[in-house]
Amino acid sequence: MSINAHLDGLRQAFADQFSNEKDGFIYRKNQKGAPFRVSSLERDRFVGTFTKRVRYGLWSLVPATIILIVLLVWLTPDSDSPTFQIAMWAGLAAIILSFQAVFHWAWGAPSRELKHRLPEGLALTREEARAIAFSKISYLQLGLAALAGVGLIWKMSTKVDVFHGSGLVWSIFGAGIVVFAGVQTFRKWRFDQR
Repeated sequence: MSINAHLDGLRQAFADQFSNEKDGFIYRKNQKGAPFRVSSLERDRFVGTFTKRVRYGLWSLVPATIILIVLLVWLTPDSDSPTFQIAMWAGLAAIILSFQAVFHWAWGAPSRELKHRLPEGLALTREEARAIAFSKISYLQLGLAALAGVGLIWKMSTKVDVFHGSGLVWSIFGAGIVVFAGVQTFRKWRFDQR
């Protein structure tokens, strides 16, 4: 998946917080918070600003990683040393956490800006939010997730013994994916019956 395709997915997820109404848009943080009315121009500005900030964040990962590599080679040339391993993982964690901070700051910008406005109603209940979330997931997606869990076990069984020793982790992980998909399928079916 290219970085632009990933950015398009993030942009769409952010834009989904704004539902189209007859006289503008309603913003709900994470699609379940208190509703705030915004104009079409405000919505476009929020989406554009989010896209720009996240694009800068994503593209800043490249120079940050290059700087980390240069520092690692310069300061700890022995890549087998424990110091190198600690520095590498600490550097990667710092890069990822920095991006996460930028992402969450950009994601929360509308709620920070709109906090002084009077909401149009109450936040969605847990049941309402779940119903919306389940409506966006198809049975096909859940079936593919379960199939991926089985496929993971099958693929790893060609490399390691997945029923003994450390290979058992793959069986547990794959089975966990299947169980998770099964539980979510049942919950979706239950919501669909209402």
